[in-house]
Amino acid sequence: MHNTLLHHFYNMLIIEQDYFECHEIMEDAWKSKGTFTKMDKEVFLVLIATAEYHYRRDNLNGAKRSYIRALNIFHSHPFNLNSIGLKESFIDLIGERIKEIDDAPFKPLSYPIIDSVFNALYEASDFDSITEFESYLNEIHIKNHETVHRHKIRDRTDVIEERLMALNRKKRD
Repeated sequence: MHNTLLHHFYNMLIIEQDYFECHEIMEDAWKSKGTFTKMDKEVFLVLIATAEYHYRRDNLNGAKRSYIRALNIFHSHPFNLNSIGLKESFIDLIGERIKEIDDAPFKPLSYPIIDSVFNALYEASDFDSITEFESYLNEIHIKNHETVHRHKIRDRTDVIEERLMALNRKKRD
């Protein structure tokens, strides 16, 4: 997975908190690989973004299922978390998130990202100091309707047309 893709993903995940877009970014990256399986690192990140999306919208069951599926991928096909921009402590953080989800209102995660990802996000920001940037990261909580409910309000015309065409092809075959 190349650094530009990861930086874009983490900008959407941490700064923009557009979890739906994170899902789209990583799903596209996953599907563009020559060969792919549902046990790939990209799917792990898709599921984390999906879990955050569900949690923020109070779909706790959907969030738990997505977090658990992500952890199952990691535990059944372990990989170096640094290769996807995360520190090893992330797995424990997700375990804690699952345990606390029923009793804690959604709050964005403080992702334990590796230094190169942090530095790329900082360099792309308008902050004058790292301290200022770190404070911002600890406080940011996007709540606008368009971001929080993206999958319900997006234009799905192309998806509906594609499904209809696939259904018509199936009927002809």
